[in-house]
Amino acid sequence: MADISQDAPAAASPDPAQQRAPKPRRFELTLFALPHGPLGALGLPPIVFLPPYYAAQLGIPLEVVSALFLAARALDIVIDPLLGEWQDRTRARIGRRKLWMILSTPILMFAVWLAFIGVGPGVNVFGLAATIFTLYAMFAVMIIAHLGWASELRADYHGRTNVLGGVQIAAMIGATLILLLPGIVTYAGLGDDADAVHVMGWTILITLPIAVLIAVFAVREPDIPVHEKISLRLALGAIFSNKHLRGVLLPDLLFGIAQGVSGGLFLFYFQYALGFETQAQILLFVYFVSGVLGVPIWMTLGKRIGKHRSLQCACLYAAVITLCIPLIPEGAFVPALILMAIAGLHQGASNMLLRAMLADVIDADRLKTGRARAGLFNSILLITSKVGLATGPITYAVLAFYGFQTELRGNNSPEAMAALDAMFIIAPAVIFLVAAVSLRIYRLDEAAQRAIRAELDAVQSAQRAQSQ
Repeated sequence: MADISQDAPAAASPDPAQQRAPKPRRFELTLFALPHGPLGALGLPPIVFLPPYYAAQLGIPLEVVSALFLAARALDIVIDPLLGEWQDRTRARIGRRKLWMILSTPILMFAVWLAFIGVGPGVNVFGLAATIFTLYAMFAVMIIAHLGWASELRADYHGRTNVLGGVQIAAMIGATLILLLPGIVTYAGLGDDADAVHVMGWTILITLPIAVLIAVFAVREPDIPVHEKISLRLALGAIFSNKHLRGVLLPDLLFGIAQGVSGGLFLFYFQYALGFETQAQILLFVYFVSGVLGVPIWMTLGKRIGKHRSLQCACLYAAVITLCIPLIPEGAFVPALILMAIAGLHQGASNMLLRAMLADVIDADRLKTGRARAGLFNSILLITSKVGLATGPITYAVLAFYGFQTELRGNNSPEAMAALDAMFIIAPAVIFLVAAVSLRIYRLDEAAQRAIRAELDAVQSAQRAQSQ
């Protein structure tokens, strides 16, 4: 794993609790990032593999499967802020983020076992719905807890980029490896598509508890004061009136839309428009591997020019490289492979840098309100990502409107193929450019974050003096 412990230039004094504890070392940060490996692996199957598995192997109509996953995702979005608020108000000697991760791990494991292995033909639809909802809910609990912990683990501007960079690398490695399993199982003759789903489930079941236990027992959790309960309406109102937060949520939503559109149409475009009928999966794998390799690039750039400016560069890079994809000669695999290796470099930037930026926004909110709400803020960021990615299936309806038919493959009408070109190439490129412009409203650079940390330290020093 890349070096994620390089210290930034001296920053303002951190919280008293963080003053008493040393900064996490490189080895500790690597161990801390481990849970996002299996969590990153778990993010792909419910989108790519489980729906076809339920339809083909369990005999559930595809429209019913789609409705179940859509309903579970909608409920998941509704409860995310509640989960974040509950975590922020939890008091536990072991640490509130650690407690939620420990408690949710066995429940998530049971849901994974049911969703990937335990259900079979003749399963009750309502039972399957409960399984999918539990899977999404416990996944959200784990993500919010781990990211909330990550936001609080380091108090300095660049240190947060190091922490979230390691988390992003772990997540992308997990997602990349889980993509390999179906190919290994089926092409090596070890089983069929159903066996591949079972292998993915067992892989997550084995790695998740090990990664969580290592992180929980090897890495400290800062002792951040717990705020008193306020109504969710007031909490959300204060959040959405936060201009710094809007500067993070808007580009996150735009990135989600761009990724949802391009992800949903990737195989269609490379198989039908460029003629890679049997090689599109390989190109997708290379694209994911490149994303892992790109994270250190954006981390280093962020330390030189600032996180939000580094993200602007990633947006511009993504827009330009997306517009280059139509230059690939039809059926020319080697040029396509090279371009996918170059194109994938940008994809790790958004999650890593936006979450690091959010940690600075949380500090600004804490200075203004006196409340530490890392869980709630991370849950809101999770919602914008999910809403953006949910736009992916809409592209299918647009293609159908223009007469696109999957059975015709590359022989669709010129109008249908033009619609595919416009949505896969033009739409994401424009959205990336809009995201770059939207980042201009974000003002929390390194100097501003240092000033905020200094004020936080002064306030807490005064509070300690009064209590003595």
